[in-house]
Amino acid sequence: MKVRQKEFSIAAAVAAGVFILFAAASPPASFLQWDDAANLLNNDKWRGLSWDHLKWMWSTRHYGPWQPLSWFSWAIDYKLWGLDPEAFRRTNVGLHAATAGLFFLACRRLLPRGSSTPLGAAGAALFFALHPLRVESVIWITERRDVLSGFFAVLAILAWLYDRRVVSAFAFVGAVLSKGTSIAVIPFLFIIDAVVLRRDARKSAVSLLPHAVIGLFAACKNLGGFQTGDLHGLNFGAVDRVLVSSSGAWFYLSKTFWPFNLSPYYALSLNGNDIRLESYPGALSALLVTGLCFHRKVRAWAVPVWFAYLIALAPVSGLLQNGRQAAADRYSYLACMPFAVAFGLALERLYLRRPRTAAAVLTGISMVLATATAVQARYWRDDISLWTRAVSIMPAAYLPNSNRSVALLAADRGEAAMPYLETSIRLEPRDAEARVNLASILAKKGEYLPAIKLFEEAVNLRPSDASFASARYNLGILLIHEGRKSDGLAQMREAVRLNPSLSRPMPR
Repeated sequence: MKVRQKEFSIAAAVAAGVFILFAAASPPASFLQWDDAANLLNNDKWRGLSWDHLKWMWSTRHYGPWQPLSWFSWAIDYKLWGLDPEAFRRTNVGLHAATAGLFFLACRRLLPRGSSTPLGAAGAALFFALHPLRVESVIWITERRDVLSGFFAVLAILAWLYDRRVVSAFAFVGAVLSKGTSIAVIPFLFIIDAVVLRRDARKSAVSLLPHAVIGLFAACKNLGGFQTGDLHGLNFGAVDRVLVSSSGAWFYLSKTFWPFNLSPYYALSLNGNDIRLESYPGALSALLVTGLCFHRKVRAWAVPVWFAYLIALAPVSGLLQNGRQAAADRYSYLACMPFAVAFGLALERLYLRRPRTAAAVLTGISMVLATATAVQARYWRDDISLWTRAVSIMPAAYLPNSNRSVALLAADRGEAAMPYLETSIRLEPRDAEARVNLASILAKKGEYLPAIKLFEEAVNLRPSDASFASARYNLGILLIHEGRKSDGLAQMREAVRLNPSLSRPMPR
């Protein structure tokens, strides 16, 4: 691939600017309890490059996704730096910055060359890379898979634009080995070929067969992950899934052009009827946008941009729902690239008429996005900051309240955690853990009767769960303290039966 020196220099400048922004805006790095702990801290099977380590990386669907190359990249970081969150974060930032540079080169090749200025391509790259929707993917160490797959995905697109089909296929392998949702590259490439570059659609489809085979293999490997870890699907019907998916399409579009009130967690309602009611406005808005894309004045660019976005979003949009979130900022990493291209195209056209205005627009929008990104990055400082932000956005959502209470308890701030535990219990009556945590706080304060009630509710929710044996044992102690010796001893004996390690002399 021959890239002119000037374009390479601009690409390097874009990458450097993105790296500097994220490096400066990022708070001190830490491993979060939210997935970082389960993936990296409490799991040592990835920490090495031996055959056993590599075999585990290639075979595991730990917490759902199949991502051997992401595990491998973490293992390299570990070998170089140890378990240093700053180093892990630095790799994320470096990958994202490199992707921004590659995206500039791809847009320079993709956008109309009506002028010699690279302003449109630079605008597209900065709009993509500086956007606060990228913060979750870059700052959160677990989301290495986003920035790593994004790097290879954009490299695959760039190679395709330079007619390097074999290079593109190999880069695509790297993308799907990092994250399965990077199969979005396939519709991107087809639309680029058939619609933007106006090449023969049949020939384009045939040329994409190697990519399709690779994508099918990755999809099959990842579909099994929906039955493991946190990727199990929700139990609602096809109509509800279409509604959630359509509402999500509007959500990411609106957040792309109004990137405020971003949260680490956008909760689905726990009630099916509420899910439908919440989804109708977004679904109708997405339907309206779809219709507007076919207006004769905009359809030449709007149709390929919109449908490339919809197809890329499909795996994470709700059609294959995984978890209780309605949306997630990280899902926009690849899917929203077409919007960045559209912004670059608009900037290019404006430059042809009013070059100074175009430069001012790019400067102003870049500053707004950079500022919003710096603000958003601060919420990822630690678990308490993260879930405080989530609760402020959705105060009636269960998981943010639950996770904030856990973060406060881990910081030995039991009193502060109490209202969030109470809210968690109210929003999710099946939450046994919140009852145990709240009961433990009340017991320490000497409020034994409400603590007994909560312990009883918890063990009744999980009567045969050995992990709740200690809660049952503590219930027994409180019952004895309140003069209910026979009831207390019965609870303690059952606790020991469930978990023999609790065995100790019983009160007489």
